[in-house]
Amino acid sequence: SARRSTDSAMPACCPRSANRPPPEQTNPMRRISGSEGFPKGAAAPVVALGNFDGVHLGHRRIIERAVATARSLGGSSVVYTFDPHPVRILAPAECPPLIETLEQRLSSIESLGVDFCVVEPFTAGLAAMGAEEFFLDIVAGRIGARAVVVGYDFTFGARRKGTADLMRELGAGRGIEVVRIEAQFLEDKLVSSTNIRRLIEHGEVCEAEKLLTRPYAIEGFIVPGRGIGRRLSARTANIDSENECIPANGVYLTLAEIEGKSYPSVTSIGDNPTFPHAPFAIEAHLIDRDVDVMGKRIRLLFLRRMREQVAFASEEELKEQIMKDIEKAREMHRDRDQ
Repeated sequence: SARRSTDSAMPACCPRSANRPPPEQTNPMRRISGSEGFPKGAAAPVVALGNFDGVHLGHRRIIERAVATARSLGGSSVVYTFDPHPVRILAPAECPPLIETLEQRLSSIESLGVDFCVVEPFTAGLAAMGAEEFFLDIVAGRIGARAVVVGYDFTFGARRKGTADLMRELGAGRGIEVVRIEAQFLEDKLVSSTNIRRLIEHGEVCEAEKLLTRPYAIEGFIVPGRGIGRRLSARTANIDSENECIPANGVYLTLAEIEGKSYPSVTSIGDNPTFPHAPFAIEAHLIDRDVDVMGKRIRLLFLRRMREQVAFASEEELKEQIMKDIEKAREMHRDRDQ
């Protein structure tokens, strides 16, 4: 459903993320569905445990530590995560919109140089498993962990009774080291999926980018729209988003990635209040590009919120504003490229 944003403040344009280059990796990450399929011959597995929604700065610290430890031991780096999100099974009504799709999450994890990623199907049976049983049967048993890395707030097992301290106790007698990574802060802001989700939903995509270490992106296919963009001399790609977490209604500076090419764009999100009963839509206009994109897959990166949605008195006034938005976006993209 469409959401109107009451956020009128325009954030300062954020610089490009200063991402570190990904670790060297000779082989692609091996994706494993379910811990029962983990290879028994994997050398000295060092396991990062967590949901890792968004694979943000805090998650990166956990995974990078696992990768570094595995390399120091001559072992294998392993990320163990769940799908669906546990809250979706335990309390569906309380499950937040996820920042990334599963495929996006796996790609983000792979970019960090991980050897294996185990995606455990989260079921009612797994939820009922006790903390000790989970650690002994799955982490120590099926995966054969040599070391484990978790975040500051990681819990596990039935009713979330398992903690890092309990994991240390369980691992101590089995030669399994457990490392707990402290909470990460950036400019006094706690780096967490909850905070990033809140920023995105308020349109503060620049601030979200800092915590994610990359621009927030949604993916999906381009589908037929209402034809209003063509009528207003600004053809748009109407996006059927696979992502659950959608930025607040408004107009955004974006980059559109289609079939390996990147296009400067400007995107409108919302129900277009100028037209009564207009449905919610995500519409990207490719600036100075005339490309047939219908039916193609798109990845849309959000760089800055330019303005909120406004109801105009006439279609002509809206058309004038769209032309201004495109010109402003053109200049902003030009500044970014310099």
